[in-house]
Amino acid sequence: MSTKSADSFERAFPRWSLLRGKPRSSLLWSSLSSVVLCLLLFSLFLTADLLTTRGGLVLTSSDVDQVSKLAGSSLQIGETENKGLLPTVWWSREKLWGPALSVAYRRIEWLRKDNSALMLLVLTAVVLGIFRGMLLSRARRANAEAGWNIVSGLRRHVHRQRLRLGPGDLEDADGRQVVALFTLEMDRLRDGIVTWLMRMARCPFEIVVLIGLALLIDWLVALQCLIPIAGCWYLVQRERERFEAARKSANARTDSELRLLAESLQKTRIVRGYGMENFEHDQFQLHMDRFTRDAMAVNKRERWSRRTCHLLAAVCAGVVLFLVGSRILQAPHALSFTSATLVLAAFTCLHLPMKELWHVTDHRAEASLAADHIYRYLDRIPEVGQAVGAKFLEPLTKSLEFESVRYSLPNRKNILNGFDLRLPAGKSYALVSLDPLEALAAAYLLPRFVEPHGGRVLFDAEDIAWVTLESLRLETVYVGGTDPFFTGTVRENICCGANGYSSQQVTDAAKQTHAHNFVLKLPQGYETVLGEHGEQLDAGQGFRLGLARAMLRSPALMIVSEPETLLDDDTKTMLDDTYKRICTDRTVLFLPTRLSTVRRCDEVVLIHQGKVSAVGPHTELLQTSPLYRHWDYVHFNEFRSNGQ
Repeated sequence: MSTKSADSFERAFPRWSLLRGKPRSSLLWSSLSSVVLCLLLFSLFLTADLLTTRGGLVLTSSDVDQVSKLAGSSLQIGETENKGLLPTVWWSREKLWGPALSVAYRRIEWLRKDNSALMLLVLTAVVLGIFRGMLLSRARRANAEAGWNIVSGLRRHVHRQRLRLGPGDLEDADGRQVVALFTLEMDRLRDGIVTWLMRMARCPFEIVVLIGLALLIDWLVALQCLIPIAGCWYLVQRERERFEAARKSANARTDSELRLLAESLQKTRIVRGYGMENFEHDQFQLHMDRFTRDAMAVNKRERWSRRTCHLLAAVCAGVVLFLVGSRILQAPHALSFTSATLVLAAFTCLHLPMKELWHVTDHRAEASLAADHIYRYLDRIPEVGQAVGAKFLEPLTKSLEFESVRYSLPNRKNILNGFDLRLPAGKSYALVSLDPLEALAAAYLLPRFVEPHGGRVLFDAEDIAWVTLESLRLETVYVGGTDPFFTGTVRENICCGANGYSSQQVTDAAKQTHAHNFVLKLPQGYETVLGEHGEQLDAGQGFRLGLARAMLRSPALMIVSEPETLLDDDTKTMLDDTYKRICTDRTVLFLPTRLSTVRRCDEVVLIHQGKVSAVGPHTELLQTSPLYRHWDYVHFNEFRSNGQ
């Protein structure tokens, strides 16, 4: 994991946040669950010791007074029966937990008889098990809420950043990237944070508590057992990592051989045409043998790795059992069989938290990579910004001018290079180009969705780089052929959430674009909800709704990018009538996909290789510009498959 990725994870989830809010709650619940686990093991240990001793104890004259004191009642010399946990209280009197157990025996009547003690211990174990499950559930819930809170905040930042950066990507690569960040990368980050938080909040404390429990039972045997267990654990994990690295390397080789084998399936024509069957068979068999050999090598390494791990585990188990058994034989009064079982149970329970803690770095690395992708996007600086001291732009009335404009995309040559064009206001124009990005770039420059890398764009001789974005976009509206509608009512889609428009204004705008008729046919008219969980519109209806949205604002300059989807004849007729209305008393630039739109424009601007190649009416350019004739044929010849 790189340092930069690690920094991104720290940025998304700082360490100090572990002690605040939901992470702190997770830490608390996880710690309590570890304590409850130890109490559960101790309860099972007492149960096992009760079943082993059966409440019986042989008292000598030297012990009877001390035992009576521990039991809180007078006892007779000889063998006692049905005394519950008294044998455990007696042999554990010198343990750290012995006095507490003695007090519990004297105060809890149920612990003094075998059956009642067994019932109480089993019930306690059940309650502790349920309580631990509840604590872990609360911890998981706190982890999930912490992950969702972090990701929700980042999603808000991504949304804001998307609006700040604006629609400046002509190829919409940024749009696809931000969707992936908003969904897949955010989910990866959330899962990584939840897993990391759950394991870091529970595993270290649980390991310490379990080791403490083993040390509490018998510190000497616990320390002796810890050494081989830790060594075995380390060697097993290293062996697994070594095998995983070898497996990835071998899989890369087998994938290469498999691709070669697959390629041979596509050479049938050449092989049969040139009579190469024998040669092809030999080559295929050679690669097949390599593929089989590499695949079997992976399988063999996996078997040997498993055998090594099993051997190490068996040796470790043998050493631990020998150490525990030797302690029982040497000092039975210090370590009983049930105590030894509790020590082994504690060490067995160490396996899961140690395994999860070992692999927690993998989850953090994956989450860090996702966080790095997210923060790289969030740290991007918007290409378009408002100049200090920018002034208000008056509506376009005289001319629109591109002056030596240059614009290019990353890793591409200039899309616009020395682009010069002057268009009188109040007319309709069609911007066309063999490379669609050239016309689109010229259109995007007008509302400053993108910024020119050189040159100027002038409205009535005013450089739009020095005017406020609000005033510019108030008078320059772009209508896309594939613009989506928002999840909301039809009225909200036309108003774009603005409250300053009356119902009559909204209706008039819809009537001008022939959207009013289909809106009235919707279930609730203008109050019909559109979107994923509402009504859906076809391409023509959505386009007319976009035109109504623009007409409501009555801009001085409108840019209309027609949809590429095939439209029905009625929609085409309504659009032709709509264009007559919107072209009145304003400047309109079309990015056309229909021949009728090109013909109705006052002038057509042909852009080629970043420069203006020809300007004039459609009929005139057909006669004077071979390049325009070529463009017209490519887009509108009768044999095209998806034209309008």
